[in-house]
Amino acid sequence: MSIEKIIKQSLTKQIDETTIPDELDQRVRQSFHRYHEKKETVTMKKKLVMMGLIAAIILPTGVYAALNGTSYFADNPKDLNKLVGEGVKRAAAEGLSIPIDQKITDQGITIHFTEVYAEDSKVLLHYRIEQQNGELVPFEFDTTGLDVVGEANGNPVYQEKGLEGTSVLNFFGTKEDTMPFYLTDESGKELEVGIADHNKPEGVLAFTSHESKLPQPLTLNIDVNRIGKTKGNWKGQFIVDQSKAKEATEAAK
Repeated sequence: MSIEKIIKQSLTKQIDETTIPDELDQRVRQSFHRYHEKKETVTMKKKLVMMGLIAAIILPTGVYAALNGTSYFADNPKDLNKLVGEGVKRAAAEGLSIPIDQKITDQGITIHFTEVYAEDSKVLLHYRIEQQNGELVPFEFDTTGLDVVGEANGNPVYQEKGLEGTSVLNFFGTKEDTMPFYLTDESGKELEVGIADHNKPEGVLAFTSHESKLPQPLTLNIDVNRIGKTKGNWKGQFIVDQSKAKEATEAAK
């Protein structure tokens, strides 16, 4: 048998046996906070397989990755208070995170959420702080009037007059005694959960509950008045997609 026929038979078999996840098929059809110290047709499916044919031949599950893009959580991100461990990376690599495109813009700077990973008691969101050209904003601070005495992971550490101890200048500024990012339940009540972020122009925003499952649905609230050295008003909210939470919780064990 000629090489051409062997290749043709192999490709045909791969196409016929590969299944595109329903949620991916649907998306293609539709066209596509560090804890705080202070406070549907077979034809269509075959066409999709052809788009990622090379990945499908080498690794069948690669069809999903080729069409959906590489998950930030699966691509060895820096851990965050042990919230982005191997279980999360494994589950995300299996397609259990969800691409999103939520943006809040002011002063030419955009808080851009691109991916959500949810388990029963944990929500992780990948964010980028972008300039108008899509590149990340510089990791810079305005320390005018502050008595800077050092730094912590690049963030200025300063001494406040009349107060003991020191404070760290967060990359995300907010009103006094409020949180830049927080979750609310269906009734609008703010949830008491652990909150952490990478405190950088790009990273992970995490919410976790160690005692019980998080309610559904959840709303992420954003209330930021400074990013780095730029003052502004980044305020908004959106529903967190928890549709894969149960499956991700099992896969991450």
